[in-house]
Order: sequence, then structure tokens, then C-alpha cells
Amino acid sequence: MMFTDFKLDPQYSEPIYRQIAEHIARAVIEGKLPAGSKLPTVRELSAEIGTACGTVKHAYELLEERGIVEMIQGKGSFVVDDREEEGSRKAKAMNAIDQMFGQLEDLGFTPREIEIYLNLKLRGLEEKYDVVKVAVVDCNPETLQIIERQLSQIGYAETAAFDLNRLDEAAGKLNEDYDLILTTSTHFAQVEPYINRNKTLGMLSMTPSVRTVVRLAKIPDETRVGIFCASDAFAAVVRSNCSEMGDWSENMRTQLMGIRTGEKQFFSTHQLIIVPEGFESFIDAAGQEMLREFVDAGGQVVQYHYRIDRGSFLYVEEQIKRCMNKKRSR
Repeated sequence: MMFTDFKLDPQYSEPIYRQIAEHIARAVIEGKLPAGSKLPTVRELSAEIGTACGTVKHAYELLEERGIVEMIQGKGSFVVDDREEEGSRKAKAMNAIDQMFGQLEDLGFTPREIEIYLNLKLRGLEEKYDVVKVAVVDCNPETLQIIERQLSQIGYAETAAFDLNRLDEAAGKLNEDYDLILTTSTHFAQVEPYINRNKTLGMLSMTPSVRTVVRLAKIPDETRVGIFCASDAFAAVVRSNCSEMGDWSENMRTQLMGIRTGEKQFFSTHQLIIVPEGFESFIDAAGQEMLREFVDAGGQVVQYHYRIDRGSFLYVEEQIKRCMNKKRSR
């Protein structure tokens, strides 16, 4: 077992849950824990390394947030397949950053001092490299966040999100400040009239991940399923993609995050809740508590992983390369 040589250090400045998370992340990066590996249960690991169950659970939640691990209600925690997800690259970056922060803290630097030095270094890095400024336009914040996260994989691309519903206000900025403008295939015709002919407007096709489709396809017909998200527009996306998956998809209700009216009834009347990937960015403390109580009571939560399809992603990479070459040739 990979944890037999793992020793917790209560005296180390790094919290114990982070020590556990970093040990697992390092094992994933080094190939000791391949994609699909099942991690010990929270109870098993806490007994093995001699720490509280809550500490191990916190470590697993941190790993899930980074995209390294997926926690599936009733089945366990598994290492994410980085051939499908961008988690592997992100995990390496987060691991490197955490190690750097730990070293700076050991040297006695305060968070404010670390921020100052990082900003100085970032300014130097920006001066060293050219950056392609990419604008992403869509009608809902969930999809915008998902697209931005996926585009962060592409080197030298600096992305910014724009609300489709405020395009009248943003058109001037889009045409003046951005090298490449992207929108989903659903909204291409709406965005196109606002973009100057000398600008490149790209179309993105979005699709649920294979893992999400498989997970949703396994939902029994009699299950009461609801959607808990930040916008009605994203709920409509989920409904559209779930149509005809089963009887459960015909009567899905939506509860918007941050809206207290009807929230308790929503959670009490559903058995499974679909939430957007990265929902932590939109949910408030009260919503988190409601979701936690729902899971503790036996409810299931499924994250809806939405992806730029491979062809669209390759197209964006090529457009960014062209913009970069154009900048460098000036």
C-alpha cells in the first residue's frame, strides 16, 4: 500500500489534510496511482495513517477540487483519467505552487509579502512573453467559467469572460482589446454582427464529458432528479443534453444557487442533484450547508462536466498560434 511509508508531521507548517493531499497528488504525478485507481475509504485511510476521518475527507475534497480525484457517492474515490480531464496538468501546477508557498512560509514571509514578490515576478514574465488576448462570450456564468478553465491549458492565452446579455456594452472593448473572440455554436449568429470583419470570431462546440454521460445514463427511471446551478440558461443546457436519457429527465426542477425561496423543499423532494462543474464558485455558505445535509441524508450529487469538443479545441489552439505568430512578426 502506498501509504505505508507516509508519515504525518504535526510540527510541519503545512496542515495535515494538505500533507495527505500532496502525498496522493505526488503519487498520481509519478504514476504510482494510475488513472482509475480507487483510493482507500476515508475510514480505512484514517485508521492506516492515524488521523481523524474528517481530516482525510478534507484532503479528498481538496483533491477533487483540483481535478485529481473524483468522489462518487456510494462507490468511492477514484483517480481521474487525465486523458479526458485537464486535471493532471492543473494538479502539477497546484502542487508546484503549494510547495513554493510552503518554502516561502518556512523562510518567514507573510502572505502580503509573498503577494508583492509574486506580482513583481508576474510582471516580469508578462514582459518576457507575448500574450494572445482571448474573449469568451456566452449566456451563462457556468459555461463561461468552464471554457476559461479549459483554455487555461493553452500557453500564452489570456482569457476574459463576457456576458452575451450585455454584448451591446462590451462590443467596443471586444473589438479594440482582444485578438480572438470565441462563442458557442448556439450563440454564434447572435455575436457575429457585433464583431468587426478584421477580427477573428471562433465557434466552440460544447459537449458533456463521456464520464458524465455514462454516469447520467445509469440513473434509474424512478429517481427524482433536480438541477442546482447559478443560472436558468445552464439548467436549460443540462435539460437539453439529458433529454431522452430516461423518465427521470422529463420532470427535472431547477433551484438557483443563492435563492432561498423553495430551497429546503427542493432538497427534500429530490434524490439526486446535478450541479455544474466548479459549482463551488457560485454557491454560498448556506447553499453549501444544504448540499452537505442532502448528501448526509443519502442524497447523490453529480457534477456535470461540460467540455469543448476536441475539434473545437484544436481549432482554438491553431488560432492562438496564428495570433502569436502575427504579433511576433511585427
